[in-house]
Amino acid sequence: MPFAERIDHSQYAVTYVTIRSAQRTVPPEATAVIVIEDLAYAAKAVRDLVSTYGRPERIIARGEYDLMTAAALRMEFGVDGDLPEHVVWFRDKLVMCEAVQAAGVDVPEFGEVRTDTEVASFAEAHGFPVVVKPRLGATSRDVVIIESHGELAALPDLSAEPFLVQRFCPDPVGHIDGIWTGTELAAWRVSRYVDTCLSFATGGATLGSVELDDPALRAQAEELAVAVCLALSKGRPQAFHLEYFLGYDDSGRPQLRFLEVAARVGGTEIAYIWRDVHQFDLLGASLDIQLGRTPEPHVFPEDVVGGFVVIRPSVPPPCVVIDSGLEITPALGRTLYDGEVPARGAVITASEGYVGVGAAFRFRGDSTVQVMDSIAQARAGFHMICVPQE
Repeated sequence: MPFAERIDHSQYAVTYVTIRSAQRTVPPEATAVIVIEDLAYAAKAVRDLVSTYGRPERIIARGEYDLMTAAALRMEFGVDGDLPEHVVWFRDKLVMCEAVQAAGVDVPEFGEVRTDTEVASFAEAHGFPVVVKPRLGATSRDVVIIESHGELAALPDLSAEPFLVQRFCPDPVGHIDGIWTGTELAAWRVSRYVDTCLSFATGGATLGSVELDDPALRAQAEELAVAVCLALSKGRPQAFHLEYFLGYDDSGRPQLRFLEVAARVGGTEIAYIWRDVHQFDLLGASLDIQLGRTPEPHVFPEDVVGGFVVIRPSVPPPCVVIDSGLEITPALGRTLYDGEVPARGAVITASEGYVGVGAAFRFRGDSTVQVMDSIAQARAGFHMICVPQE
């Protein structure tokens, strides 16, 4: 991704602290690269740099998991930018649900839980199924849907960290990605998952999403995004990825209910689609905010819809591809603008996350229906045979 060019490497000495697996994403203009084996060592690496070279002008997080660490280090060394008290509104799921509910946003019933008994009591009060998730979690880590009392044994260790329980909503899940100036939306798009992050994280083979062109639904999505950002941002610019439940009332009108939001850009292929289809550098805008710049508004074309699908192998990584391919039909050829089919002999090592886990295809079309049909064709026409790596 070209977002690193937002940093002036010629004027500033920029040191990158990175885990080994992400080292290839560091631009060649970097003054220095500190490689760590785990993100837990990031704070110590920065403190060592400060003790040697002095206080930096900026401390920037390149990923979602680093946002709170970067904020804490800024506070520790008096560096400008978001502080922990700003980040926590978009990070702690209990805090955000309480704040957006107080602002009048529709949120399924929720509560904090510390024991299996508390989960059972919540389910008895609000009904099964319920979803239990870490308050500070991401990428669907340790998220569990409980259908009955007999499934309580599947819960993770609730004493290990703070957890949230919420009434599970069966409606489809969508997402709104955008840039908030502190007072209004500078850029935003509303989409619907074809396969959700949770299903993908719990063994599903595919993860897909398509942007929506329904004017009524987009109007509600804009209203929801503004209400949530006003409640949580405290007047500060923010990149955000907001997830919602999509239901309909008796008259067929769409109804959006808040699920959660994070102070980050959308994952997997979303930033690519924004750049390639809509000519907007979403990651770059996120970086601009951390560099103290005010995001500029962007006008999106009304007749262009983007979408993606990610497909993982049936054999758990690490595995070796022995055959793969994609059947391109005329209809698929008109919308599939970029794709990655792992070649024969390729080794797939990633088992978590959304990058490098298998094949990835990106689409550009003139309607939601057209792109959804292309995603279905790509899933049906793609094959990948893998064997375990010895």
